[in-house]
Parts: sequence; structure tokens; C-alpha cells
Amino acid sequence: MNKFTLSTVGILTTALLATAGVSAVAKELTPKNMSCQEFIDLNPQTMAPVAFWMLNNDVDFKGGDYVDFDETETTAVPLTLEICKKHPQSALKDIKDTVKNELKK
Repeated sequence: MNKFTLSTVGILTTALLATAGVSAVAKELTPKNMSCQEFIDLNPQTMAPVAFWMLNNDVDFKGGDYVDFDETETTAVPLTLEICKKHPQSALKDIKDTVKNELKK
């Protein structure tokens, strides 16, 4: 084997090992299985859609009711962050009722 072939094999092996390592560590991160710490670590621009999903998942609105996205962005995100900072190991779905109850006040 020449130097070129050995270096090519080394590069390909490194790339395959790196890909396998990332695949083994990566998990599907969706609001459904997100922890509070993962919510805290989100890019602030993505917090509002995640909070909106969390609060409205599995909700059947009757009579034309709806939740305004701007309301979620301005009130639910700061409240969710506050609660998550107190309980970073909690699942986001587990604090849903706490957030909803605080928003009703």
C-alpha cells in the first residue's frame, strides 16, 4: 500500500467512527420528550413554538376558542423558563399543568 491509500483509509475510518459516535449519542429531541434543562438550553427563537406546542398538545378547543401565539410568546415562555430553572430535571410535559394554572391567574 502506498501513503495515499493509507491516509485515505485512515480518513474514512475516522469519519465512520465519528458518525457512529454521533448516531449513538444523538436522540430524538422533540417537545414530547424534552426536559426542562433542554428547554432552557434552546435558542430563544425556538422557545415560543415549543411552549406553544406544549400548552396546546392534546387540547380540543370548543366554540372557536384558540390560543394566541403572541400571548404564548410574551407570557408562557418567561413563565416556563422560570419554572424550568427551579426544576431543570423535570420533563417539559410534566410542568404543563403548572404553567397553565399560573397563566389563569
